[in-house]
Amino acid sequence: MIAIRGAYDDQSNLLTAFRNLSVKGKVPKGEPAGHQDGWGILTYNGNSPIYAGRFPTNPADDPNYDHAIDEVRKIRPTIILAHFRKATIGAKSIANTQPYVNSKWGFGHNGTIWSSKINAKQKETDSEAYFRRVLAGLPRNSGRIEENLCATVKKIRNDVVLHPDSQRRTYSSLTCILSDGESIYALRDIPNEIDEDYYTLHYCALRDGVVICQEKLVERNWNSIPNRTLVAFHPGATETLSCE
Repeated sequence: MIAIRGAYDDQSNLLTAFRNLSVKGKVPKGEPAGHQDGWGILTYNGNSPIYAGRFPTNPADDPNYDHAIDEVRKIRPTIILAHFRKATIGAKSIANTQPYVNSKWGFGHNGTIWSSKINAKQKETDSEAYFRRVLAGLPRNSGRIEENLCATVKKIRNDVVLHPDSQRRTYSSLTCILSDGESIYALRDIPNEIDEDYYTLHYCALRDGVVICQEKLVERNWNSIPNRTLVAFHPGATETLSCE
């Protein structure tokens, strides 16, 4: 999962480096290597999200990924969200391939939510159900998105912890990235004992922009987002909030 704001001269190189994670990227403990069950690249110019590419295929050898990078070079989007899928819940299909879009909002999630409290319909992936709950908690007209997002995630966390599945599982990670085309909201949230080295988010400044990713793709000074913390990247400003 990666998000880029600005950094126009670095966008295609970052997406190329990100591609390597489909094969070599970290995975949860005990799982086979690779994130090869689908990929999506979502772009913004203004607050209208457009997919540069989205397929339920392995990004490592899909020529459509090359075409998507070419599209990014042409349009030089203000914001990019990209995601590689490692399927846990839901079929390998375009409908289950992130990032998801609803109106102006783009969303990517890394983790699994087993609790039926988040996925009671059983007609969505856990990530899609999570996105639906996040959207429902955002302010309708006015109000600060940061506080609403933190409050919504805390409510979701409490719900899933109190309602485990039949195997007593709750969630591996609520870590996600959300954008409205103007700002990027990067949230890290994991149970303290679960795969702390895998469910990470880091960010660093690049010329004319910023990149947020689960792994450190380039040689720069990276900042790691602490657990249960939201970092909001606004035009010209960055804000950090605790979501404990």
